[in-house]
Amino acid sequence: MTSHAVKRLVRLFLALLLLQGLLACAPASRPDAYVVTGHAATDQETPPQCRHRHRPDRTLVTLQPPPGGWPGVPQAVVVMNVFQGEVEIRHDTRERCGTLQDARTLDSRFMSGMGMVLVPAKGDLSPIQVEFDPSPLPLWRPLVRLGQPATVQRQDTFRFSMRVASVAVMLALVMSSMLTFLSTRERAFLSYAVSSALFALWMALLSGLWAYPRPWLPLGEASLRLVVALPTALIGMTVRMLVHQSAPAALAQPLRHAAKWLMWLLFALAATALFSPEAWIPAMSMLDEASFYALCLLLTLLASFIVWRGERGGITTVACVVPFVLLGVWELCAPQALAIWKVEAMMLCGCWLAITSSMSLTLRMGSLRRQRDEMRALAQTDALTGLHNRRAAMETLAEAVNQAQRQGHALTVGFLDIDHFKSINDRFGHETGDQVLQHFARALRTVFRDQDYVARMGGEEFLVLLPGVEPRHAAQRIQSLAPLLSGIAAALDRSDLHVTVSAGVAARRAGETDASALLQRADAAMYAAKHGGRDRVEVAP
Repeated sequence: MTSHAVKRLVRLFLALLLLQGLLACAPASRPDAYVVTGHAATDQETPPQCRHRHRPDRTLVTLQPPPGGWPGVPQAVVVMNVFQGEVEIRHDTRERCGTLQDARTLDSRFMSGMGMVLVPAKGDLSPIQVEFDPSPLPLWRPLVRLGQPATVQRQDTFRFSMRVASVAVMLALVMSSMLTFLSTRERAFLSYAVSSALFALWMALLSGLWAYPRPWLPLGEASLRLVVALPTALIGMTVRMLVHQSAPAALAQPLRHAAKWLMWLLFALAATALFSPEAWIPAMSMLDEASFYALCLLLTLLASFIVWRGERGGITTVACVVPFVLLGVWELCAPQALAIWKVEAMMLCGCWLAITSSMSLTLRMGSLRRQRDEMRALAQTDALTGLHNRRAAMETLAEAVNQAQRQGHALTVGFLDIDHFKSINDRFGHETGDQVLQHFARALRTVFRDQDYVARMGGEEFLVLLPGVEPRHAAQRIQSLAPLLSGIAAALDRSDLHVTVSAGVAARRAGETDASALLQRADAAMYAAKHGGRDRVEVAP
């Protein structure tokens, strides 16, 4: 960023601060200091009428009063995790009905489920009855909560906040991965964005958030099928991703091939779940969850084996799947306790998996990018001297010429050739010749500035670019190499070794944009120095 651009940003920042101060000092009585929206209510919101479908297969929960009857204080009742059908809460003549697939039918005081507040008379012995359709997902049990209204509402708000935060985290990861894909064009980030978006949709369906403030997806009864089908597809995508990042080197190819075929198989099963008979849904739901826990356990064992062998990738996989393994153990040991917070626990574990996978993917892409940069640096570096090679030098020369043209700065090029280098190789051997080249490269780094550019063009030829330097000053710097070159013989313990250099110097002409023409003039000046007796510097006219 140029200094002019920095000054403009500073001025803009100061102007924004001044504007903010003026707004803060504005009187609060100004008409535009606040905004009023909406209009006065003209009618009272009425709860939805119950359909009274008291089928024999519906679940009826009876909440009995404490000994001596109800104490005469308000009682809050909330029903959660009912994935289809109407929920009905009633006591004597009071009743309320609603569906978790449409938030407009729910009491606004309760956001995680269908709820209402009742005040049974003191000493009343009639129970509160809750009725709903049986759960089509056997491992996801409906939850009925009874208690003091303020306590129930606080827990309900906390539960709802956890659900909203989980979906928000997933959507943020989707946007972040999409932006990363657009900037890097790495398909791994696009695949991650798709899987995260599907996971966010599944979370919204599982938690009922897709019904707030009203159903924002026209799914109807298909929402239940998606609750079963989406995890099937997500299991395949997750397993393939984890196998790719943690497969042991000896088994990487067959395991990745197997993970790919497993993913396509699960995609087919997910498509089948969308169109299968409703009677299959409970079995498919149980198969989904049990197989996912089993695969997480298998991946944990595989990753632990990788860590034990000292290979990379195992720690990340363990971190991704261990929460789900613990969730599976909890399901086996205390299913009733897990049922109270299972939706939230699954959503939090999903967010953890997505975050750790995103970090792993970013680190992996960073590692690949570093490897790519290292390979590019190797492709542009002379292995013997550590200087840039001819390819990199030509690219840099073209950029330097264009920059000098834009900014109107001077640019001088020096072309250097070690005198009688073939004789050095013939007399002392190629190993000594290589050592001479290495010492000569060190001498160039010593003489020229950090902003100067030094490269080996091939053989015993070297190129230096000196921005902002006049030709005569460039010639003086090249001549200052002589004391360093004379010390090469002592460094190599070759008293009869004599190293000198012939150099040509050329400056960019006004308006010149042809880098090859500038290089040819420096090369011609170098040959003039050769013909003039060597061990000298010639400046091109």
